[in-house]
Amino acid sequence: MNKSFLKMCGIALAVIAAVAVMASCGGKNSDNRYTISGNVPANVTAEWIYLYDVSGAEPEPAIIDSARIENGKFCFKGVAGDTVVMAVVHPGSQNDYPALAWTVLIEKGDIVVDTASMCGTGTPLNDGFNDWMMQLQDIFMTAEGPDELKTFFDRHWQEHSSDFVGTYVLSFVAPMLEFSYVDSLASQIPAEMRGYAAFKPFFEQLEAMRKMQPGQMFTDVEIAEPDGNAVKLSDYVGKGEWVLVDFWASWCGPCRQATPALQAVVKKHKSLKAIGIAVSDKLEDTKKAVKDLGIKWIVLIDEKAVSAKTYGINAIPAMILFAPDGKIAARDFNVDTLDDLLDENSIK
Repeated sequence: MNKSFLKMCGIALAVIAAVAVMASCGGKNSDNRYTISGNVPANVTAEWIYLYDVSGAEPEPAIIDSARIENGKFCFKGVAGDTVVMAVVHPGSQNDYPALAWTVLIEKGDIVVDTASMCGTGTPLNDGFNDWMMQLQDIFMTAEGPDELKTFFDRHWQEHSSDFVGTYVLSFVAPMLEFSYVDSLASQIPAEMRGYAAFKPFFEQLEAMRKMQPGQMFTDVEIAEPDGNAVKLSDYVGKGEWVLVDFWASWCGPCRQATPALQAVVKKHKSLKAIGIAVSDKLEDTKKAVKDLGIKWIVLIDEKAVSAKTYGINAIPAMILFAPDGKIAARDFNVDTLDDLLDENSIK
């Protein structure tokens, strides 16, 4: 299985895994009132528990509410807004978020944090989100994960194609699916979902990728050489050579693991010009990684990831192959298929 796929799944599942037991605030809701109730694990000694907004409206998680933990139980009460808010429940100091956190979708009704579930349950969206994430957990644990993921959406997409659950889950797994498939599903999402701050990067990325598909001319971006001199992609692409651009970073484990295989392919195809673009990386870390890994090709610096955003890349490693005339020949392939791709294009 693709290591970056496993890493992504592991991070996501760790964040949303629920480890509390059922409790209830009691009473019934009317209008848009909600309750969120549960028990904290026995080893939690905190006196207070916090409800954080992680829906993307703010750069950092913002506290919505706090509640005292009494006899291991807690309860939040409030009024849901007109749009769904993704939140996490976190016991303990405000400063150590999210050492222990459980995901809920704030909507009207009685929401329960339960150890048997992966997120809040008890309301339509929370039940739907929990159901999907439980099924996706099983998919993530199999070697056929990426293939099974498409099968899952083929079967279940219409269940949540117009609500927060469908949009969120699709945005989360998008890097694991073919762009054309993701784009076809995203086109069915209603306009109101596009207004969520949490989904803005997803829809922006889709728009960028539509413009950066094979056959399209490259878009120029400004980057820098390790010495700080500004350069442009056009200084290397569209000059009559086949150019492979590898988007990577020193902190990216799968990027580093793929480097030896990439070096072997580049060495074999001598007419291919390889360029590395280090994204969201510190200059000194990039230089050290280049030396440690023995990278021989040009490595450019893009600390703010402008190039990656321009080309709709939100997960690395990622590679794009540019034809001699500057058009995109291929993208979203990996080093395991690169050799065959180059042979198909008669690149010696």
